[in-house]
Amino acid sequence: MLFSLTACGGKANNNSTSPVEDGEQQAQGSGADNAAQPSTPSSSSTSESDNSSSEQTQVPDDTATNAIVVYFSCTGNTKAVAEKIAELTGADMYEIVPETPYTDEDLNYRNDDCRANREMNDDSARPAIAGETIDLSGYHTVYLGYPIWWGTMPQIINTFLDTYDLSGKTILPFCTSGGSGISTSVSAIRTQEPDATVTDGLRASGASDEGIGQWLEGNGQ
Repeated sequence: MLFSLTACGGKANNNSTSPVEDGEQQAQGSGADNAAQPSTPSSSSTSESDNSSSEQTQVPDDTATNAIVVYFSCTGNTKAVAEKIAELTGADMYEIVPETPYTDEDLNYRNDDCRANREMNDDSARPAIAGETIDLSGYHTVYLGYPIWWGTMPQIINTFLDTYDLSGKTILPFCTSGGSGISTSVSAIRTQEPDATVTDGLRASGASDEGIGQWLEGNGQ
């Protein structure tokens, strides 16, 4: 299902597309989605309510998977795709939760000075991630998901990449987008993680997108 676009207008990067172009429906009160408690890695079969944070979350020695789905989602569509990937692969999940939640006004395309627009205009912007750092050492495969803002990934994904060393891991990027492709963000990830294997990315319209399974199969997952 293709949802209506949420956008945050402006002139960032002189791109003609809207800054927030994630294919996610902007529902009233959707900013509350980001007010969740800091995320910790969880099994795809485990309720998020069972999660708890610690100084550094450790991956159990008996973990049944060496893959994790890491995602950032403002209004739910990217989250739905992330959950589908976890369901198909058995991977654990970790949600990137911003320390300061995004409100509807932060994503308001009618406001040239909205938060998302300011962040995307500032190459050095690194929105803080809530919670303590997590231990990714036990994972060999990282599915990395995000909406597309101004033709690329939101700056909070750069925060994640700056925080964690993904050297030696395989990164499979995926995004939700109402129009722009994923190639620009994939190139950025390859630049930031030169010692990781970064596959071609997936742009999905939603969790029901048949391309998800085809993409996983094409990457040997």
